[in-house]
Amino acid sequence: MNIKLNNLLYYNTSNLYSYNKKYHTICDYKFGGCSSLTTISFPVCTSIGSWAFSGCTSLSIASFPVCTSIGIAAFSGCTSLSSVSFPECTYIGSSAFQQCTSLVNASFPECTYIGSNAFSYCRSLTSINFPKCTSIANYAFYSCSSLTSINFPALCTFYVNFFPNSPLISITLGIKNATSIFSTYSYTLTTVSFPACTSIGSRAFSYCRSLTTISFPVCTSIGSRAFYGCTSLSIASFPACTNIGSFAFAYCTSLTTIYFMGTDVPTLSNSNVFSYTPVVDSSYIGTYGSIYVKSSMLDSFKTATNWSLYSNRMVGV
Repeated sequence: MNIKLNNLLYYNTSNLYSYNKKYHTICDYKFGGCSSLTTISFPVCTSIGSWAFSGCTSLSIASFPVCTSIGIAAFSGCTSLSSVSFPECTYIGSSAFQQCTSLVNASFPECTYIGSNAFSYCRSLTSINFPKCTSIANYAFYSCSSLTSINFPALCTFYVNFFPNSPLISITLGIKNATSIFSTYSYTLTTVSFPACTSIGSRAFSYCRSLTTISFPVCTSIGSRAFYGCTSLSIASFPACTNIGSFAFAYCTSLTTIYFMGTDVPTLSNSNVFSYTPVVDSSYIGTYGSIYVKSSMLDSFKTATNWSLYSNRMVGV
């Protein structure tokens, strides 16, 4: 069964829609269990009711260009669903796409809220993009066992139970405080970007041994052991940093280049911040373990408390 409606057909097919003055709605349970339904396109629908397409096991493509709200379990159990288009959707209800096991990518450019278990058990899902999302309920991506890349630049709060059992590799989040929960992904995480983060907590990324790329453009504080044992990290930049905790980069055995390009000399809690890194283990400047600072700040760095121990590793640029 292939259902495709346009504005002309809509008013003559009242059995497919319910009308509510200001918007067009697909009612709760409307197509639930229609196992032969394969493709749907609803160009005027703005709201999808709960369980509207639940159990449509043959449904592979869904297009809703003006839909703004997806109800509870609306597409749950649509095991063949591989392509979805919701460019205007702002709200995804609980379990909306639960067990959509063929869904590979999810991009909702206007979505601001994702309900609990919304994409749980979407085991083929590899990447998700929600540039405006500010709120995610618990277990929204539970057991997404193929999920490696997430993009939530506006998300202000992150909990590990958003993405349990996911082998995350690349993370972009809008949170302001990074905590130790990220060490949960220590064996998979390679790239992290936190455009709004101002504080990195203690042990936030400790033992993330695959981590190679980090971006913290406005971070001012790095907690103790924040990157402890990140053995693949080779380059780091903290243009706004003002405080670094003890052992923050200790045992980052590949760290050869670090930039502090701000106008303040960050406070080092003690002399062990770079323990067991090339910064202290090598002597030939420019090849291993170089600390890059603004030329105008070079003398200030070289004479600052605890920084003076690394004066032979510093380069003004």
